Amino acid sequence: MAQVKKLILLSLLTTFPLFSQDLLEIYRNKGAEAVIDQLEKRLGSEKYWLQKLKDINGTNLKWGYYQGKRDILVCVKDKKILSLYKVNGSTNTLHLIDKIKVLTGLPGEKRKEGDRKTPIGVYRLKKILKKVDQFYGPFAFETSYPNPLDRSQHRTGHGIWLHGVPLKGKRESNTTKGCIVMPNPLLRRLRTEIDYRKTYLLVAEKNVTTATKGEIAKILAFLYRWRRSRNENNFTLYKKFYSPQFKTPEGKGLKTFFRKKKGAFERGRKTQILFKDIAIVPYQTLHPTHSKIFQVDITELHPTRHNSFVRKPKRLYIKLTNSTPKIILEK
Repeated sequence: MAQVKKLILLSLLTTFPLFSQDLLEIYRNKGAEAVIDQLEKRLGSEKYWLQKLKDINGTNLKWGYYQGKRDILVCVKDKKILSLYKVNGSTNTLHLIDKIKVLTGLPGEKRKEGDRKTPIGVYRLKKILKKVDQFYGPFAFETSYPNPLDRSQHRTGHGIWLHGVPLKGKRESNTTKGCIVMPNPLLRRLRTEIDYRKTYLLVAEKNVTTATKGEIAKILAFLYRWRRSRNENNFTLYKKFYSPQFKTPEGKGLKTFFRKKKGAFERGRKTQILFKDIAIVPYQTLHPTHSKIFQVDITELHPTRHNSFVRKPKRLYIKLTNSTPKIILEK
């Protein structure tokens, strides 16, 4: 574990560009553990993240915060427009690459299979379907609907695709069964423009939900405080990060979730989980309100007894109510 602690300390220090004099003094007088404690406190500070984000144009964060390169597709059903943005988290840039006229399903929020509505929310592109009926064009992108939040709300349906138009003949309707449809040449072009494995699809009805710098800073600080409660095996503190309205993807409530977690905390011990590849995405809803929801994807690195780490994906849905973040779903 000593080697792991060294790796953790190095990882934390790379987050802070300057190793300040006060940290050197803490290290000289109290050792590495005390330095880690101070760094963790700073990571859990909204002030620190506001300072770190201060040089980023706020417009570049409107579709969220991403570490690394991502492709962002934003579909506004009312306007029948699909916009492609490229995000580079390393350079903190956002570029509009393309705008495509599309067809979507009926207006409103998708709730059940067969309602012919395009789901509203945040989705991933799971894979490219190459062998599809000619009605769907040359190929299709399969989306991740229903996502964990959809499942927790008992929304049903499947097979929501981004696809083309018939290779033979014409479409008979200007609405779809829930898919997003575009001309075949534009579908082929889109395939060359994106890495579908690193793409987020945001679908809104009419009014899009965007993120602000302050919201991103607040959520980042919240995430690191939540992580610290787990690293310190502090179940009492850990529970404070969850909303009373919390649901599991299976629709179970907070009591059931905590009952399972309590056993893990009782059997557990202090650890040092690290975060990589954080993505914070503004979740789209039918009627955007001041209580915004953010989808957060994280790659967690869990230390092993063999001086290495195991990578584990984590997804949270965090709701901001009166500027206070709480977890409403975890996967």
